[in-house]
Amino acid sequence: MNAQPRVGIFSSSPKSRWRCILMVVVLGVLSAVPSLAQTTDTGEHIYRLGSPSTFQRGCFAPCLCPVMQSGSEEGTFVLTAAGTDGLFNKYVVSEVNWIVALPSGETVRVTGSGSFKVGGEFAVQQQLSLDLKVGNDPVEHFDSGLVAGGGDFPRIDITISIHGQYCYDTVFHMEAAPVPPEEIHPYRLLPDSTFQQGCSGPCACAPGAQRPVRGGFTLVELGNDPLFTRFAVVLVKWLVAPDPTSATSTSTPITGAGSYRVGGEVAVEQQMALDLKVGTLSPAIFDSGLVPGGQNFPRIDIRMTSGAGSCVTTTIDLHAKPARLSTTSAAPTLEDPAF
Repeated sequence: MNAQPRVGIFSSSPKSRWRCILMVVVLGVLSAVPSLAQTTDTGEHIYRLGSPSTFQRGCFAPCLCPVMQSGSEEGTFVLTAAGTDGLFNKYVVSEVNWIVALPSGETVRVTGSGSFKVGGEFAVQQQLSLDLKVGNDPVEHFDSGLVAGGGDFPRIDITISIHGQYCYDTVFHMEAAPVPPEEIHPYRLLPDSTFQQGCSGPCACAPGAQRPVRGGFTLVELGNDPLFTRFAVVLVKWLVAPDPTSATSTSTPITGAGSYRVGGEVAVEQQMALDLKVGTLSPAIFDSGLVPGGQNFPRIDIRMTSGAGSCVTTTIDLHAKPARLSTTSAAPTLEDPAF
């Protein structure tokens, strides 16, 4: 009686065995990679840049020129889940809030927004696309292209540029990770916080009414040096009470992000600088300058102005303290008084 042929990858010809082995490897990769894209995430996550996040501007190959500006960067951004297409998890990137420190001591502010995706079919890939305003330059589009990487997500390690690091270009290398919950400090505005618009310099007009402001923001520690402790200010979400001299009863929303520092060598000083969008107006910088104050930190009492030197100025007199979180609802919410 003839023996029945054995069935299995070890009983077939060498060519068949290699085909089976290759199929097993491919199926293993396919089963591993899509799981990244199928992960459900509906949250909003604050990310913080880590070392060595860097900035470079100048000449890259194949062009040769002596122009090269480089520096380190710190700051935050917000990553919010935006669904999946089956292969990639997609995210909205908002509130890009970075400071580039140059060797000269000069600092350059970087703001913007964009998108991020991570996943892939055969290998894990990622892509970061941001529209950034670097200092006083116009907004430019920065992109990494779809590149290998993302296996360590939620950590992100990626490089973006305007021209693909070709000839004269601006390049950011970014290493970032979610901020641990215990290092996220929500604040709420106190009832004596106000918003006021008025005139200055040669312009003559009656100052607007001081209008109450309510809402909250979040502090994230970035680091410290011998003089100051530095924080990112994120998730600014405020409402300004309606103007009593206007016929409208609509409150004005304020959103944005920025920075805060407190410390000093002899006396305690503080500074808050925020990029804020007030209602439908274009974003504007509100800055306190480096002023005395901060002795009562973590309470913050500071005045910021936008439009200094122009006819119309806007002043925000901010008073805030760490928020108490309400535990009476399913999701924690800030206990914040209405107008």
